[in-house]
Order: sequence, then C-alpha cells, then structure tokens
Amino acid sequence: MDIEMKPQTLRGFVVVSLIFGVLGGGFYWWVPMGMVLSMAGLLFGLVDWTMARRRSLNARLSIAAIILSLATLALDIVIALNGLQTWTFGDFR
Repeated sequence: MDIEMKPQTLRGFVVVSLIFGVLGGGFYWWVPMGMVLSMAGLLFGLVDWTMARRRSLNARLSIAAIILSLATLALDIVIALNGLQTWTFGDFR
C-alpha cells in the first residue's frame, strides 16, 4: 500500500482574491474602484473554489476569500447608496 503524498501549495488565484478583497475594503471611499476590486476578488475566489473542488483540494481559504470579497462589496454598495464616498470618477469640484 504505497500512498503518494502531494505537497500542499498555496494557489495563486486565492492569494489574488484575498488581495483584491482587502483592497476593495481599503478603497471604500472611492466608489467605483472599491466595487471593481471587490468584484474582481469575488471572481478570482469563485474560480479558485471551482478549481479546488475539481482537483479535490482544500477549499477553505477560497471560501474565506469569497466571504471577504462579498463583505467588502456590500460595504462599497452601502457607501455608494448613502452617498458617503469622498471621490468618484468625473467629480472635479
């Protein structure tokens, strides 16, 4: 019974998803940029989650990245709907 162990590696898409999720929260004051970064983080998290599920890898970090990106996207939406942003594209006052 020879079992081959695969080394656990950190996948690139999940790292990018976490970075975009954090940046989306950091750019909440700049409405379009924060939303774009949060949606990109969500997209990369979903791509990594599906790749991890197909390869039978651990998907916990992907789920954490998806939740982080969803939370920052919700924050960006609330900021945009209430008009609390400090800077938008095309606002040259």
